[in-house]
Amino acid sequence: MYFKEIEFSNTPNFLASEHYINFTKTAVDTNVVADENGKKYVVAGSLLSETGKVVKITRSGSSGSYTYAFSENPIGIVFSTVDVTYGSQPVATMVEGYVITERLQGEYIPDAIADLKAKLPNIKFM
Repeated sequence: MYFKEIEFSNTPNFLASEHYINFTKTAVDTNVVADENGKKYVVAGSLLSETGKVVKITRSGSSGSYTYAFSENPIGIVFSTVDVTYGSQPVATMVEGYVITERLQGEYIPDAIADLKAKLPNIKFM
């Protein structure tokens, strides 16, 4: 009998309601860092741009007056993790629904929520 142990990490469920609408987009491997096994994953809960890249949020300024900038305009939230090790892959992208903000992937998402609401008006952040 063949047995192979595979380790993987899991992301928390970010849905706040069963109501959601997804569209298929293409996720690209640009700027996706490979893990210790050489695999590249676009993780569920990440923001996705129209070009298929994961949107990064950067913070500038000082305490009390931070400003947030998006690497690209997000069009939705990656619904399920996809492996892009060998190139671009289709991915379900959430464009409407209710999410738990703290469970999304990204360092400054809870802080940049006002800007994010303006860019994704059909997604309700709880």
